[in-house]
Amino acid sequence: MKRPPSRLLTRLLLSSLLVGMGCFAKAQTQPTNARAMPASAYKLIAVKVTGTKRFTSDEIAAASGLPMGTIAHEDDFRKAARQLGESGAFNNIAFSYTYSSAGTKLEFQVTDADKFVPARFTDFVWFTDEELRRKVHEHIPLFSGELPTTGHLSDEVSDVLQAVLVENSIPGHVEYQRKTDSGGHLQTIDYNIAGVSIRIRQVEFPGAGDGELAALQTAAEKLIDREYSREFMDSFIEHALLPTFHQRGYLKATCSAPQPKAVRSAASESNGDRPKPTFVDVVFPVTAGKQYKLGGWDWAGNKEFPAEALNPLLRARVGQPANTVQLEDDLKAVRDLYGSRGYILASIKVDAQFDDAAGTVGLRLAVDEGSVYRMGDLEFRGIDNNLTARLRAAWKIRPGDVFDATYLKQFLPQARNLLPANLDWEVDPHVTAITRDKTVDVDLQYTAKAPQ
Repeated sequence: MKRPPSRLLTRLLLSSLLVGMGCFAKAQTQPTNARAMPASAYKLIAVKVTGTKRFTSDEIAAASGLPMGTIAHEDDFRKAARQLGESGAFNNIAFSYTYSSAGTKLEFQVTDADKFVPARFTDFVWFTDEELRRKVHEHIPLFSGELPTTGHLSDEVSDVLQAVLVENSIPGHVEYQRKTDSGGHLQTIDYNIAGVSIRIRQVEFPGAGDGELAALQTAAEKLIDREYSREFMDSFIEHALLPTFHQRGYLKATCSAPQPKAVRSAASESNGDRPKPTFVDVVFPVTAGKQYKLGGWDWAGNKEFPAEALNPLLRARVGQPANTVQLEDDLKAVRDLYGSRGYILASIKVDAQFDDAAGTVGLRLAVDEGSVYRMGDLEFRGIDNNLTARLRAAWKIRPGDVFDATYLKQFLPQARNLLPANLDWEVDPHVTAITRDKTVDVDLQYTAKAPQ
């Protein structure tokens, strides 16, 4: 993304703001005889800001484009207020000013914007995040690591980052994306470099013990010579690095932000018009923390199955290092057991109680069984009526029966044997829980292809 959508809403807001500013300005102290006032009376000697909880007066003054010593008049103040408004950092802006023979004093009354989100530099491997924040802040005083959700500051940050690349002879051009959560709410603004390849040469894990280092190095083999991205590194931490520690009882292990270091500049070598990749070494600073042994566990909320029926599904052993990765896999088996009895939305919350002095952890496994769901509609799509009849007859759960969430895994291989063998069949199952009447609809979409 190089530029955000139309700023119509911002312009409408600014229009209403500036109307208010005009009314406010009428109350200002004007020189009684402007021609008699010396030029020094229009020299800006003080800028005061009230109403902000996020910025300093110096930052807002610098962002307004009115540094101290500037010869300025009311039109300049209006322009400065408009410039601040277009940044998106403020919901409301007004100003007042006074003239005297000593000079002009200006005051901005502002209200900060409601929401700011972090700006992330995803693959600027030639610089640390702090270096980039400092460089951007030097040119954009209103930037300190976060950006408003509207206005043009996002574009200005992109322009500064592009200038930094040019200044350091780094190829590529800066783009940014607005990252949202599942509900469409803006979470971060991520800046990346397009048009350059950044590949991983090697990785290091300072802070990891000998017992974990070999496993980490094995897991990191899939990173070597892969394209670098901050998102990829974060995924590696979540799905590979931290589980390596959690498997061994280091349940409070943490990993600081990955630290990439460019070891070969893409600008130094080229192949025609295509620069060769920049290679980076990535450091994952690890803090393992204390190793915990399992002190025991208790069940709560389990009415359908007693603890004696659930305990055999857990492979954990008291006195051994607490393995929460294995525990999560075991709890999936518990949820499957509940699903086989119609409790398809059953969930289990794990509450860990740490005893640092003893180096143990106790687990409370709280089951929320939910309601029993029954079989609803069954649909077969992509096959003719004869095949549909054969498959429907093979399906053993009748409408109104308690739904067995594990049955589909058993049915699909059986159903494949009933389909014509001269075609390759693919099935896309859709299982939908209807919470209103506590039923489950099953929709099986079949696709046939000629054998390769």
